[in-house]
Amino acid sequence: MQYADIDRIYRDVPLDKIPWNSESPPDALVTLVMSGKIQPCKIVDLGCGAGNYALYLAGCGFEVTGIDSSPTAIQIAQANAQKQPHAGSLSPISLAICMK
Repeated sequence: MQYADIDRIYRDVPLDKIPWNSESPPDALVTLVMSGKIQPCKIVDLGCGAGNYALYLAGCGFEVTGIDSSPTAIQIAQANAQKQPHAGSLSPISLAICMK
């Protein structure tokens, strides 16, 4: 799959129909964060898509940089960040586009 295909998917397909888009972080990630085995720090979410995991981690105190090749995915992630009820209290989150 090429870059243009991914961006087209984020433009044309509803988020709930994109197979890799999950609004909830994986149980393993939640367990590691909640147990304290992973402490808040600076992290990079490569292929952040709609930003769901980046937003979860920012809400837990992590300083997150989300990177994706899809400009549309980054726009969605930025919009999702603004919709968070605790958006003003999120740890720093940066979202960037990385293209070939």
